[in-house]
Amino acid sequence: MKKIIYYSLFMLLSTMSAAKDYPVLTANTLANNTVTSQGKVTYLKFWATWCSYCVEEMPLLEQSFQQANNHYQVIAVNIGFNQSKKGVQAYLDKHDYQFPTVFDGNGKITQQFQVLGTPQHILIDENGKEIYRSALFTDELQQHLSTLQGAN
Repeated sequence: MKKIIYYSLFMLLSTMSAAKDYPVLTANTLANNTVTSQGKVTYLKFWATWCSYCVEEMPLLEQSFQQANNHYQVIAVNIGFNQSKKGVQAYLDKHDYQFPTVFDGNGKITQQFQVLGTPQHILIDENGKEIYRSALFTDELQQHLSTLQGAN
């Protein structure tokens, strides 16, 4: 019985410590629009044009953006490492991607969200609490997005 209680307590504390809270993200996009995570469920994707997995997943990000229907917002964050605003914008234009994109040239946003590699997908609630995080676009992330869209 003690082992069950200990294990249950351990699992509860592990889950609680894994849930991260982030300060509000406020940034300017490449199109010079201001985006903020304040009071909004936000799907962030950290990426780079030289990251093959990132590039492969970009159509899924665009699809998520198109299907969000004001249930959540999508913000792409280019990490800025070995990138230029002009090069990133050219890439987005070439593929006609419409999602808002922030260029993190100084790495401040990447640090704020504790991103260590690309791609990185982070879903946060309207209070800045992490709902989900993954390195790749997973079935579980798709399930979270579908739930937010009211599909389930």
